[in-house]
Amino acid sequence: MKGFDSGLAGGLSLSRTKGTKVTLAGRTAFLPNDAVPFVMQKLTRGQIDAIPKDRFSVSLIERPLPLVTGGPIRKIGGSTPKFKFQRLQRRVNQIGKSGVTGFVRKSSVTVAGTDDGTKQYNTIISLAKQIILNADDLYSNNSKRNPPDNDPPGGDIFLPPVDAGLMSGCIKKIILAVFCDGDKGMICNREIKLVEFCLLMHYYFIRIKILKNTSRQPFCEYLENYVFTDQSRFTAKTFNNYANNTNYKKMEKVFTSEEKQDIDFKKHPITDGTIKDFFHEIGYFFYNSPYFEELRDMRTNMSNFKI
Repeated sequence: MKGFDSGLAGGLSLSRTKGTKVTLAGRTAFLPNDAVPFVMQKLTRGQIDAIPKDRFSVSLIERPLPLVTGGPIRKIGGSTPKFKFQRLQRRVNQIGKSGVTGFVRKSSVTVAGTDDGTKQYNTIISLAKQIILNADDLYSNNSKRNPPDNDPPGGDIFLPPVDAGLMSGCIKKIILAVFCDGDKGMICNREIKLVEFCLLMHYYFIRIKILKNTSRQPFCEYLENYVFTDQSRFTAKTFNNYANNTNYKKMEKVFTSEEKQDIDFKKHPITDGTIKDFFHEIGYFFYNSPYFEELRDMRTNMSNFKI
């Protein structure tokens, strides 16, 4: 989206119903703003690619589902006829800033190889900050209603009372907030890759002693089967390659030990431009997440038991 901040199509115009008018890949489109945090419209692949993913989240809309306030979004088939798309658009306008909806595709925006550049796709675009505010609602309900079938490998990775399904919802919420649908995101105003995030998350879980087995393999199995199901965004091979990288290998023992490095995860880091910034901020995300608040409440209740 070339020149977005300098004004496109003769300048930006705000609309209470349509969002911010811009030019994407040579065509007029609308992006969310503070007054209109969600926009639904048909876009070409070129327009989708031109949207700044650090500021906006883009998802393809498929067959409509009832509005929900949470749950992992399931990949579903089928197309969205015009009249249903318009109905969905009205429903998004109705919910305003209260939350996002559960009828979008879970996986990254992908199109058929036969796309000639003119085909349009039904999309929902959200402000990245709105995703952060509402990402809890995206996953909590459906993760409880639709647990993984037949207990796939990796489900017993955590010590009680940590629940593998609820933890996966927590992880997916944070990943959505940082990466949206991509494999690169921003933490502490610097780019971080999804695989780096996963590795530092592993270090954090080791540090806070919630894992039964701290080895890489069971952790990778858990991510593959509970967090990145049916996606190619994460692979154990890439994870291990980064884990064996000299910089990360050197920091593993430092990050996983409270004795070696004292970090207050209740607060954002005072950034110094090192990997520690990423690790501290990732820990901050988890520490301040609703699920970790629940775990702390459980810990407090259990400490008061007289058994």
